[in-house]
Amino acid sequence: MKLQHFGECFSQQRLNYLNRLLVLRARSQAGFVLPFALFASAVLLLGSASLHTLSLQKRLRIHATHQREQVADQLRSAAQAFVVASRGPDACLLRWPSFEWSGGAQACSGSDPSRLSAGVVGEMPWSLLDWKPGDESGQLRLQLADGRTGNFRLAFDLLDPAVLGISEVQLQARAPQLEAE
Repeated sequence: MKLQHFGECFSQQRLNYLNRLLVLRARSQAGFVLPFALFASAVLLLGSASLHTLSLQKRLRIHATHQREQVADQLRSAAQAFVVASRGPDACLLRWPSFEWSGGAQACSGSDPSRLSAGVVGEMPWSLLDWKPGDESGQLRLQLADGRTGNFRLAFDLLDPAVLGISEVQLQARAPQLEAE
């Protein structure tokens, strides 16, 4: 019986020793799990915020590109409307810069500079800012009603004033809107 009692005491002491070791180990590592979990959560949160920001930036870039393409298309349509208006009796006005059209109109029978000065494409009004003829091409500057402007180079035949081609639009910064007179 003494041996049995001794074995129980030994087992009891051994368990007490193991419990103390675990308690000591748990106390020394008690602050490890919570900070690690907080750090991991913060890294995941920052990572997801970064991905969200990147997707928003991409969406904004796509929207801005779409807007630029839409403006360029509207300005190209306005330039084509200018070319159509410059056919017929108004074609001879293309020999002079736009600021001289009032005097050149007398040399061109049946021409009306106002037909080349403004128009409407779709529902968007446009106006001529400047026309400067050269030897084989001219510089055309147009403005939409909302203030957006663009430059075009128009290839034309100066002997028989007619537009032969239109370059791609060069977009410019938005200009202040012109007030209606």
